[in-house]
Amino acid sequence: MIAAPTEAPRAPSGPPVAGRRHLPLLFLTVFVDLVGFGIVLPLLPLYADRFGATGLTVGLLVTVYSVAQFFMAPLWGRLSDRFGRRPILLLGLVGSALAYAVFAWAGSVAALFVSRIMAGVGGSTIPVAEAYIADITPPERRAGNMGLIGAAFGLGFTVGPALGGLTAGISTAAPGLLAAGLCLANAGLAFFFLPETRVVRPAEAQPRRGRRRPGWAFTREGIGEVLKAPALRRVLLLYFLFTVAFAVIQPTLSLYGASRFGLDAREVGYLFAFLGLISAVVQGGLVRRLVPRFGEVRLIRASGVPFVAGLLVLAWSPTLGWVWVGLTLLAIGYGGTLPSVLGLVSRVSPPGIQGGVLGIGQSVGSLGRIIGPAAAGAALDVSIGLPYVFGAAIAFLGAVGAIGLMQPGVGRGREVTA
Repeated sequence: MIAAPTEAPRAPSGPPVAGRRHLPLLFLTVFVDLVGFGIVLPLLPLYADRFGATGLTVGLLVTVYSVAQFFMAPLWGRLSDRFGRRPILLLGLVGSALAYAVFAWAGSVAALFVSRIMAGVGGSTIPVAEAYIADITPPERRAGNMGLIGAAFGLGFTVGPALGGLTAGISTAAPGLLAAGLCLANAGLAFFFLPETRVVRPAEAQPRRGRRRPGWAFTREGIGEVLKAPALRRVLLLYFLFTVAFAVIQPTLSLYGASRFGLDAREVGYLFAFLGLISAVVQGGLVRRLVPRFGEVRLIRASGVPFVAGLLVLAWSPTLGWVWVGLTLLAIGYGGTLPSVLGLVSRVSPPGIQGGVLGIGQSVGSLGRIIGPAAAGAALDVSIGLPYVFGAAIAFLGAVGAIGLMQPGVGRGREVTA
């Protein structure tokens, strides 16, 4: 366990300080939350289509989730810096449960929009989980452990869509109710077994009146100060580009499978499950071993090739077999880029405000998930394969942008330099 030198020891009466042994529990907490997300995601376009939604409307349904995250993620991150990681994670889980309950009984496109906005607010606590990892992990191992978050996403996409496809045959409300129940159970598990990591000194929590503590107020001015660092700006730009590229999958894959190959909800769920499984293996297994050997920057460059290739294969797949090939390549590419970029973000962030900076990173990712699905939905109305051509072009820009980066610890210490 790495303890920040500015933090005071925890009082004996408080909860135990988390260490690396608690990473599996944090993984389980994020995983169960993402199972709920995975249950809903493949069904959302099909439910919206049932209400007569266009491709653009489906894209906007995915987008509003990310709009909520764009605004909420930095707030949750900074609140976790001040009040602790654990209470913010619990609030997010309860909020997600309420959102999935609304989804279960949604009877119109408007109700689906409400449920997705609520889910975006509740699901904005991922940077808090990332900050939790940063609290207890040395810098050189963060990308590997950030891969646990990516693996939780991947496995959530594996188990969730399969459960959604199976329960959709029971009733239209069953998938949403299952997701809500899982989130509530997850909140109970985290409440009893997930300890706190962020120890805030009284002077830090309650600054003297009239004195402004640098780094606490995440106003526009404060965000501007953080973003003045060129290293952080470049890494966040890569995160944005790769997120836009991958986000074209979210509103289109279900309709793509149904339109081109006649797949039903259960079979589309298997496509999402396969994508999530491969991504989880890459992020949770390979990245943890490859980053210490090659570094984040080299791994991002190498992962750009299968990322672009996978999207192009999907765009022009003549048979369902080629779809599986495209999803495999895409999962490998995205699984290699995401934890590596997040590891770089944490390494160039000031230690005292990592939650807030990772929250900005989550907002950048949310902005990518706003633009990507909206653009993909509009492109879907033109051609079934056009969203994937668009995504491949954006991923190519990200891969090219990684060429000029330098690995942290090489040349200029903490910075990722040109």
